[in-house]
Amino acid sequence: MNSYTSQPKEVAMAASEIYAKISDFSKFETLMAQLPEEVRAQMGEVKFTSDTIVIPHNMLGQITLRVSERVPDKRIALTAENAPVPMFMAINLEAKGPETTEVQAAIDVDIPAMLKPIIGPKIEPMLKQSAEKFGEMITNIVKL
Repeated sequence: MNSYTSQPKEVAMAASEIYAKISDFSKFETLMAQLPEEVRAQMGEVKFTSDTIVIPHNMLGQITLRVSERVPDKRIALTAENAPVPMFMAINLEAKGPETTEVQAAIDVDIPAMLKPIIGPKIEPMLKQSAEKFGEMITNIVKL
């Protein structure tokens, strides 16, 4: 399993408030409309339901991230469906004070040993960037 994490981002908000904002992904549709146009353009045609994030991909079709774990005020984990390899994502919250929370995104990908030499060097930079972008997306949405 290869793991990639975003840089932790400190947000001036209680962990419980952040969790309330991000635990139901259907709220993201409304929040996305409030983001600057350039940020929305970077995210593409992402769709949200209460338990899923659906990401269209030119070559792979739709990848659905479905909630697989919710730990109030601490963590939301997602499992990818229709991905070419098993993939898991998480949003981790760590209270740093009553009104300060560290937000960090993580991506775990299980690349089969036979494919690592072939796709590993190509996919690693993409996964590192994806973890950062996922972390930025969550941080931007939380700040709205």
